[in-house]
Order: sequence, then structure tokens, then C-alpha cells
Amino acid sequence: METSGGALKGLRATNTRQVLELLLNEGPVHRAELARRMKTSRTTITNIINELLERNVVLNLKPEHKTIRRGHELVSINPAAGFSLGIDFTLDKVAISASDLAGSTVGEAILTVDTAATAESRVVAAASALRGLLDEKAIEDSKIVGVGVGVPGQIDRRTDMVGGSLPGQPWSMLDVRSVFARHLPFQFFVENNSRLEGFAEKQWGAGQHSDNMLYVSFSSGVGMALFSEGELYRGSIGAAGEIGHMSTDINGATCPCGNRGCLVLRTGTAHVLALLRPALGEAAAWDDVLRETANGNPECLTVLAEIGDLTGRFLAGISNLLDPELMVIGGELAQTGEPFLGPLTAALKSHSLPLTSSHVSVAQAALPPGAATGARGGAALAIKEMAKTSTMDNLGSL
Repeated sequence: METSGGALKGLRATNTRQVLELLLNEGPVHRAELARRMKTSRTTITNIINELLERNVVLNLKPEHKTIRRGHELVSINPAAGFSLGIDFTLDKVAISASDLAGSTVGEAILTVDTAATAESRVVAAASALRGLLDEKAIEDSKIVGVGVGVPGQIDRRTDMVGGSLPGQPWSMLDVRSVFARHLPFQFFVENNSRLEGFAEKQWGAGQHSDNMLYVSFSSGVGMALFSEGELYRGSIGAAGEIGHMSTDINGATCPCGNRGCLVLRTGTAHVLALLRPALGEAAAWDDVLRETANGNPECLTVLAEIGDLTGRFLAGISNLLDPELMVIGGELAQTGEPFLGPLTAALKSHSLPLTSSHVSVAQAALPPGAATGARGGAALAIKEMAKTSTMDNLGSL
């Protein structure tokens, strides 16, 4: 049987964790607001804050106006109480980002890997680069609260196993957390890398003021991140978001996933380049597409308009289903700007139902596509995920 003293101690620990979670997720908050949000007394909050001040986990921010009385200061997390890391893997890149607890990036690194490299060799390269970054920034292992890791594919959150829908993927059917644990002594949170880009876009980009946002990335693959009431939606086991492998044509070309006419086959960068190389040259790369599009090349404008229209009609169905208030379009294809996004938006509005069409808006991603943005999202995700674990209890003694 638990004694009254034990029960009170447990309640105090729970309240302390809730305070820290609010500060980590929402930034500086007044003590009175903390008490209101947690439905507890100002005295309880004051006692908790005083303890956290002694542990150097939180800070009192100076009042903006001299007339504000002592004790009415904003309380914030101490950014230096810990650090989070993000690691994001794409086909040929590994990016690493280190963040303080306030979400500010304190260091970044990016390296190129062989497209045929195994998952194990990619992790070894990432671990080496991460060690170099931590040494450079003088961050001790004990200060790391977690690492958000992004890899391509569906993630089973029960096991951290990557789904095997695409043959030849280096991460297919691997327990990513276990692979990392052989090389680094940290707490890992594994996520699909498109969702990490979406998480970064929600934190700092075009979606930061929207609670119901859909992020869609059009790159070599097509990925999605859905935010409902501000929370990332993952599905029942974490496998949601594989919009690229929804069919646009049941009689279309066969996809490596086994389906036919997948969206990625008609909107991925490889398809766009294949359509444009007869006009731009067989050696044309994505930078050539961006340059020629900006210069008004008619072949580029025609191809992008057709793909934008197809994409908009497809996303109209998604919009009718999920009812987002904002669709943020990212990835390399979105970098072409209005020639792609204009037809996409027009088709989305035209083919979605009237009530949906009347309020949904479309925006170009504000952050650059790729591993660096995914790594930033991974570091931010690690803070949010850590806030749900017992690591919270050790802040200040890390």
C-alpha cells in the first residue's frame, strides 16, 4: 500500500513533468497560466518552479515592463539544460543537427554517401560525423536527451522496424533503433524522413501557425505528414503517410511496391526529368530544370502544368477526406514555384467539394527540401518525444 507521503511525492513528480512538458512544447509561460492550464494552485506551481530553478532546468525571464511585480515573470526552459540531435537519411545524404532545449540549432553537418551503401555503413558514417559535431560544440553525452532519426519507408512504431514494401531499400526490414544502439549510447526516436521534414515545416516554416496542416513532399519519392490539432498523425502503428504509393491509374505502370500507377511514378523528380530530357539534354539534372523553368522554357512550363493539374486533382480527394486548413507543398518539385503550384492549386480548388474548397489554402514550403531540414525536424521531434518519457525527471542532473 502506498503511503500518503508516497502519493504526494508521486503527484509532485507528475506535476513537475507536466510543467516541463508545457514549457518544452509551448515556450515561455507565466506562472499563473501554468496553474490555470494544469488546474492546480499558484502555490504548487511556485514550489515546482523554485525546485526547477535550483536544478537550473528553468529560467525566470525579466518582465517586459518595470511595473510588473516580482513573481509575475515568464518562466522558460533553460536552453542549456540539455541538447537533442536529429539525423536524417536520404538516398545519398546523411544530415545531422544539434539543438538546445529551446529548439535553436547549435550545430549542423551533412555528408554524402554512396547510393549503394548499406544501412550499417550509413549509421557508422552518421555516428562518426555526430561525434565530430559534439566534440566541436563541446557537448557531453550526458547532456543528450534524445535523437530523432529519419529514414525512408513505413515505420512500425511497435518495433522500429522499417516496412519492406520497396525491394532494395537499405533500411528494409531493419530495426533501426537496434542498429543505432550498436554505435551510439542515446535514446532514439525513429520516424519517416518525410514526416521529419513536415515536422520542421510545422515548427519553423509555412505551417507554424496552422494546427491542421498537411505537408506533402514531391522529391525522388512522395511523402506526407498530417497534423491534426497540432499533433503529428501516425496511424495505428506508425505506418501512415505513404501517399506516394496510392494509385492514380490502376492500368498504369507497375511500381516497385507492387502497385500500378502510383503517384510517385507520375510526380517524382525522376519522372519529371525523363519527360524534360529530350528538350533539355540527356545530361540534364534538377538544377537545369529549375533554371530553365525560371527562364520560362515552354517545355518546362507545359510539363509542370500537366503534373500540377494531375497532382491537384489527386490532392482534392485527400483534402475531401482529411479536411486540412493548409496544404504545404515541399520537395524539389515545389521549388519550381508557380508553374507547378499554380495549376496544382487551381485543380485542387476545382475538384474538391465546395465546403472544403472554400477554406483550404495551399502554400509552398518555406524550408529547403532534403536531409538538412529533416535533421532539424528530427532534433525538434526528439525534444517533443523526450517530454513524454522519464528523461524529464533527470533534467538538470544530466
